[in-house]
Amino acid sequence: MATSSHIEPGAWRPGAWQIVLEATEARLTTSGREGIRLLCAPPRLDGSFYLRPGGALAGFDLRLPLLPPGRERHGEPPVLCWEAADLDRDGHGRLRYGNREVCSPVSAVCAEIPGGRPYVKIVLETVFPSGSLHLPGSSWLRPRPVTLRLFSEIRAWA
Repeated sequence: MATSSHIEPGAWRPGAWQIVLEATEARLTTSGREGIRLLCAPPRLDGSFYLRPGGALAGFDLRLPLLPPGRERHGEPPVLCWEAADLDRDGHGRLRYGNREVCSPVSAVCAEIPGGRPYVKIVLETVFPSGSLHLPGSSWLRPRPVTLRLFSEIRAWA
């Protein structure tokens, strides 16, 4: 696991913070003979990031719907749940899809970006076996690693 924090002690003050959805992107990819192939780009993200008082990323609890609205089955979209607690100490996260679950190492970067309206940039990445979760659209895959990468920003409410 690679976890880093470049946030100055005391810079992260308690208050109202929010995930900037328009600056958030998640992608599930795999690689093969033809290079990197996109499996899914979840249309949105629900959940929370947890930061320690000094600004280090402690954990997260995220839900990634895998199909856009209108294409869900049985009225609800299939959701990939990704969570980690004590990430800065343990370095592993859990991925859950339906009744299947896998634990995998998480690479995390959490950095404060200064400026007129400073924000915190978060980049998360994990790799897991394609057959472990049986994600939609992955039935054609030969057993190979799937990479889940997420970029996001957190800003203070004005």
